[in-house]
Amino acid sequence: MSKECVHDFHFVLNRGMKENLLGLHVFKGYKSFSGIMVAILEKLVPVMVKEHKWGEQRLSRYRSVCTDSEEIRDHVHMYVPDKLYRELKLLHQDLNFYSIAQLLRWLFDLFLVFVDVYKDKVLEELGKTFTQWRLENEDDHLTLSEFMRQLLRIIRFLPGKNRLVTVYNPDFSPFWIFRI
Repeated sequence: MSKECVHDFHFVLNRGMKENLLGLHVFKGYKSFSGIMVAILEKLVPVMVKEHKWGEQRLSRYRSVCTDSEEIRDHVHMYVPDKLYRELKLLHQDLNFYSIAQLLRWLFDLFLVFVDVYKDKVLEELGKTFTQWRLENEDDHLTLSEFMRQLLRIIRFLPGKNRLVTVYNPDFSPFWIFRI
């Protein structure tokens, strides 16, 4: 029996956000806070993919845990599956977040905004939005020849002699690394 690799991720969360996440009705069946946080992140994978593709650089700027200096900050542990952890690491690196903890707080805050707007129907509305995004991606999908033409155009303008192009597999692991 193979066991999936799980990462014990420790970070700081302000108490107000923690209580809001614990109070979500859509995750009442979960026994642990870690399980709730992982479930939220798994629901937001399409948001992470879209942000990874179209998001702006964060320029590694530090943002405090919360704006209220009097609010209590809690240390939390989250047990993240390997595939999700790798996606978080890539998003952290490619969009230049200050830390993965900052990225997590941003994602949880985003989810809480969705909950404020859609209330108990948040998961259904997110599902509709993600379906729409998937249909838009299928409409904009490049053919293989269009993709290769675009890639060759990009490669021509990469600086330096040792230019690398990395192709990732669906688990966000390097599949091929080409030296151009």
